[in-house]
Amino acid sequence: MSSARLEDVSKDYALGRTQVSALRGVSLAVEPGEFVAVAGPSGSGKSTLLNLVGCLDHPSAGRVVVDGRDVAALDDDALSDLRAQKIGFIFQSFNLIPVLSALENVEFPLLFRGLPRAQSRARAERALDEVGLGDVARHRPDELSGGQRQRVAIARALVTAPVLVLADEPTANLDSKTGEAILDLMLDLNRKQGTTFIFSTHDPKVLVHAQRVLRLADGRLEAAS
Repeated sequence: MSSARLEDVSKDYALGRTQVSALRGVSLAVEPGEFVAVAGPSGSGKSTLLNLVGCLDHPSAGRVVVDGRDVAALDDDALSDLRAQKIGFIFQSFNLIPVLSALENVEFPLLFRGLPRAQSRARAERALDEVGLGDVARHRPDELSGGQRQRVAIARALVTAPVLVLADEPTANLDSKTGEAILDLMLDLNRKQGTTFIFSTHDPKVLVHAQRVLRLADGRLEAAS
């Protein structure tokens, strides 16, 4: 069973009287444990593809299957459960809550699980340790560097033990050295935990980290390598 599968998927958006095709007939499968890059210039459809796989949007045509479940067959509650239980998200803007500490940001997704506080705190502490940030657990985001904030975001994505992690341009707001370190960290976690990663990028320098590259242009899947 693949972690994610798209079957002839298209996505159209209406901009005033104009219809824009963000994806056009895309078919692909990402297997469990893969570390896959979605490459292409800005506007090629990378973020749209990740939003569809992440159940944040619906296709205009075609079929999206995540962890063996046809997304179209799920109601809003089931989609929310799928996102919360199976998918982790890493955003280029980090999306950390500024008034919470690093530890509290990582712990936040576990609050919806109904776990005892001691158990959720212990899991969050372990996740921060895994990304090398146990010593700044009490720091708020504005006290951390960009690379540290992205590591907190990775810990938050992994703390729920998802089967699939989606990272949209995770190095875009980082300098090249820090960006490479973040990609190395993601790859190391993929190898140790077997979590499937799909990350998008338009930077060819980070593609060397991927096991497989899916290339998009004008909403179409051009080639895989």
